[in-house]
Amino acid sequence: MNHGEIALTIRLGRELFVRNMMARYRNSLLGYLWLILGPLVMAGAWIFLKRIGNFQIRESNIPYGPYVVTGVFLWQGFSRQLNNSLSHLSASRHLFSKYQFPWEAIVLAGWAEAIVEFALSMGVLLVLLRLLGFGSLWTIVCSLPLMASLLLLGSGIGLLIAPIGLLYADIGQGIGLCLQLMFFLIPIFYPMPTEGIGRLMVEWNPVSVLLVSARETLLTGQISMLSESIISASIAVVLAIIALCFLRLSRPHLAERMS
Repeated sequence: MNHGEIALTIRLGRELFVRNMMARYRNSLLGYLWLILGPLVMAGAWIFLKRIGNFQIRESNIPYGPYVVTGVFLWQGFSRQLNNSLSHLSASRHLFSKYQFPWEAIVLAGWAEAIVEFALSMGVLLVLLRLLGFGSLWTIVCSLPLMASLLLLGSGIGLLIAPIGLLYADIGQGIGLCLQLMFFLIPIFYPMPTEGIGRLMVEWNPVSVLLVSARETLLTGQISMLSESIISASIAVVLAIIALCFLRLSRPHLAERMS
């Protein structure tokens, strides 16, 4: 892409972003409250089930309430980023064959929309955490690169899958199934395993590494997997670049197939 194409992509992406943000909750009574109601209800359900003794979870150095609420909010940010490239491109199919429209603008608008929604929901979470005595300006600042890397990883994975998902509806269904499975394989509502295959599954999964590290840093100011986090963040950057290149290379074929 030359400078003119980049400038056009950014301008169109900004216009799409503003339009989508204004239209998304226009006919909703609760509006942006839905960003926090979902994760709060889910986290509340797990806290309730634990308190009534439906399952036993090993105690950690972080109280279970802030632990699971933070994990669910971070997971929601990742899953939204993973889903939004395919959903936004699918919703903009009418632009593919009618205009020489930069598809990257659609992707950037979707990414920006998910980031703003994540920032709003995390802002509410940070207020709740401060009321409970967790988090500080220092821990928030230190956790931001890890949160950004987690979102970028979701964006890269989602965009890499999106071109195939535009051709086959099964991909979208498969993404939902995989996310449901990953929710239980990642230590969101249970402490990180200390040994065995459970520990290996976390350490070799960049999503788990970044989510666990972001939560640790935010709540305690400490990080137990520093080297793994650096590697996972690097993977996120490389994956996002590869996904953007893949979208550009696959665009002529996709436009022909969907025209």
